[in-house]
Amino acid sequence: MDCSNLITSLRTNKHLNLEERFYLEKRLLAGDPINTIAKALGRSRTTIYAEKKRGTVVQIKQNKAVLMYIADCGQLAYERTRQGSFNTLKAGSIEPFLSWVENKVRVDKWSLDAAVGYALRKGLFVRNEMVCTKTLYNYLHKGVLGIKAIDLPLVVRRSQRKSISRKHKRELGKSIELRDPKIETREEFGHWELDTVRGTKDKTDHVLISLLERKSRLYVALRCPSARAADVKETLHTWLNTFKDVNLSYLCKTITADNGLEFSEISDLENETLSIYFARPYSAWERGSNERHNGLLRRCIPKGMPIKAVSEETIQRTLQWCNNLPRKLLNYRTPLDVFLEEVNKIVDLDTVQFHIAI
Repeated sequence: MDCSNLITSLRTNKHLNLEERFYLEKRLLAGDPINTIAKALGRSRTTIYAEKKRGTVVQIKQNKAVLMYIADCGQLAYERTRQGSFNTLKAGSIEPFLSWVENKVRVDKWSLDAAVGYALRKGLFVRNEMVCTKTLYNYLHKGVLGIKAIDLPLVVRRSQRKSISRKHKRELGKSIELRDPKIETREEFGHWELDTVRGTKDKTDHVLISLLERKSRLYVALRCPSARAADVKETLHTWLNTFKDVNLSYLCKTITADNGLEFSEISDLENETLSIYFARPYSAWERGSNERHNGLLRRCIPKGMPIKAVSEETIQRTLQWCNNLPRKLLNYRTPLDVFLEEVNKIVDLDTVQFHIAI
């Protein structure tokens, strides 16, 4: 059986023009069926029915009100609808906002989302004087912004990798499997992740011991003389002693470390208030926040640069930038703001001595 609505030469994404509307008006006045008109115009019956409904108005014929399709009315209704069917480029009217975003990305190394979220949170711009994150990325790829995708490291670096859990024999201490599942929710303050950042493979070079508090995402980097287990243990012990004026159980309850041999002796630092766990080998995702911040640190201290050659001022300046970067997952607050807020809940901040960059 033939399908009366089958049109193999259908023109897609083409709207009726005024000439076709006049043709439709003439054929409707002649009493032709919709199927015949649709085939003649190469359109679907649905399109013709919708156009007929759009352009039908009340007309007075022989002192009687009748409904008739008028091509001019259909065209006018179409043009009126089209005015609100697409957005014009707003970039020309929000130049102050775009300049501010470009400066934050280029100078402060913020992401586009961090800039938008921070501006909204602080009320720096009226809402109609800015655009959302998705629109900013559209502007970026269209070349409207004064920055390029290469200026956003994660745009060109991000890749999808499958996580694989491997069996292992090395056991440096308590496995992460024994850690309280509540720690995964990040609702409780005082749980840290631990890793090392190396500059070169030279065994005489310094290393950085990186720590991250899971709830606030506060990031700490400690210089260590080497990657030897004894030196790492001593450096970590010295850092833990900076909490000596307060109860350690409030500020540092657990530490989850990488499974590297440099952490083979830190289990000795465990006590009644501090528990130390070890992630599985080849499972960096179990300390994902720490690895993410190591990547931020690498922007200023790239691989291949000896840690010995990195000044303390550079390390502290990098930490200051990391800890003052607004985060979407923190409702565009900074890690430092959240950390100080949590510490203030526990103890007077003036009594706490800790090594972070303010």
